[in-house]
This record gives sequence, C-alpha cells and structure tokens, in this order.
Amino acid sequence: MYNFLKGKKQDIGMAMDGGVYFVAKHYGISITEVYQMTPEIFEQSFVWAVAQKTIEQEEMNKATGDVKSKSNIASGKGPGQPFPFDN
Repeated sequence: MYNFLKGKKQDIGMAMDGGVYFVAKHYGISITEVYQMTPEIFEQSFVWAVAQKTIEQEEMNKATGDVKSKSNIASGKGPGQPFPFDN
C-alpha cells in the first residue's frame, strides 16, 4: 500500500481498497458496510469525502500561512533574515 500511495506501483485493487478504507474511515462505518453500498452510493460517498478533505486541507493551509505571516510581522523578521539579536 505504501508504494502504491507514493506512486511507485499501479494496482487497481490497492486503489479500490484504499478508497473503501477512506470512505469507511470518513463516515465512521465498517468496511463491510462500504462493500454493501451500490456503486453509485459508493461513488457519491467517495466524492463527498474527498471534497470535504480538500476543503479542510485548503483551510488548514490558509490558517498555517496566516500564522507564519503574522509571526514574521511580530518578530520584525522578513523571509530569509535572521531574528533580531541572533549571533
């Protein structure tokens, strides 16, 4: 699975297993329940879970960027500059 996720190996079975696990974890249901979904319901569940994770990641990146920007302003340090009183 690790090699597949790193893009080193293409295996549709691993991709499907990863998708099943992702949906199960996202919705807090068992893998058996995911396998019992119709293909249409699984696809919709997967797409919505990916969309939610994408939005969550974008918000996290924005918040992290804001914090980094504010810490540079508060310290008087610009990008690539040493902190004041650094020797």
